[in-house]
Amino acid sequence: MRKVELIRVESTDEATLGGLLVDGKSICWTLEEPWRENQQNISCIPVGRYPLKLEYSPSKRCELWTVKDVPGRSYVRIHKGNTVDDTEGCPLTGTKPGYLEGKRAVLGSREAFNDFMAAMSGSREGIIEISSFSAMNF
Repeated sequence: MRKVELIRVESTDEATLGGLLVDGKSICWTLEEPWRENQQNISCIPVGRYPLKLEYSPSKRCELWTVKDVPGRSYVRIHKGNTVDDTEGCPLTGTKPGYLEGKRAVLGSREAFNDFMAAMSGSREGIIEISSFSAMNF
């Protein structure tokens, strides 16, 4: 079972940027919606610890890691995309942060997604711990 950490490092009213680690190894950047009281499809996931399962996504037509047991939410999946227009309330993967058409974005999403899937290979279940970076951590 893999341990995944999503550590948020930037949160604005436009987007939430973070880093994704698998078993302690930095894998890629993430982009999520800003915090909007955990509303389905338009908010980032609440800070916490959740089960992860590899499941088939009919809409994306492939297997994706699904964040399970998010209160009041379903189908929260880690997938490819660049800006909050692509998130649907899910974390997106990217090789680096940047901007696209003036919007906060993650770039190199396909490559980062492939890196994440490779890091998770051989497993169908895991745990994801979502936290926010703070100067208080030091």
